[in-house]
Amino acid sequence: MNKIKIFLNPIEGREKYINSIASQGYRLVKSGSILHEFEKTNSDYKYAVQYIGYMTNKERKEYSEFLNNMNFKVFSAPLNIGKISFGNVKLRPYNYPKSMIATSPGMINNEILIIESSEGKEIPIFTDSSSKDEYLKRRKLPYYYLLVVSILLIGLGIVNILDNKSIILGSILLIIAITGICRFNYISE
Repeated sequence: MNKIKIFLNPIEGREKYINSIASQGYRLVKSGSILHEFEKTNSDYKYAVQYIGYMTNKERKEYSEFLNNMNFKVFSAPLNIGKISFGNVKLRPYNYPKSMIATSPGMINNEILIIESSEGKEIPIFTDSSSKDEYLKRRKLPYYYLLVVSILLIGLGIVNILDNKSIILGSILLIIAITGICRFNYISE
């Protein structure tokens, strides 16, 4: 069974959606940005979704292998909708220096990791509250970066270095950044 679903919240929303389909007796076969393939099953499956875009490609492969060795099945999914790339390079200045440059093949279109657990087995994503706090802090970094860029655009527009359109764009980006930061503060509570 193929299902099309667009997520405004690509991590928590995807996890909730996939687990709701799994509770109806289906198992995830493949997950993309908007298209998800499921198969009917008699077993009980649970899913956890994790953002791993801050990892290098080598770390992603090692983490996936580690989970596979613990008898968890893993799927990679893209964070972006409609990004098809091969031989592409993307700058992620909000990531730690080791993973600022994402490439394809590599970490582009592999930013989300879906972990499948069978028969109610606990999925060990966060072993303590400090690791969850660190994870949420990493996920906030793009929004802080967007906040700085939006303030810069507004400032440059005000002093007439850029045209007035930069004020409008900066204001829109500022709203997106503040909404994202507030959302993560809500998730962490």
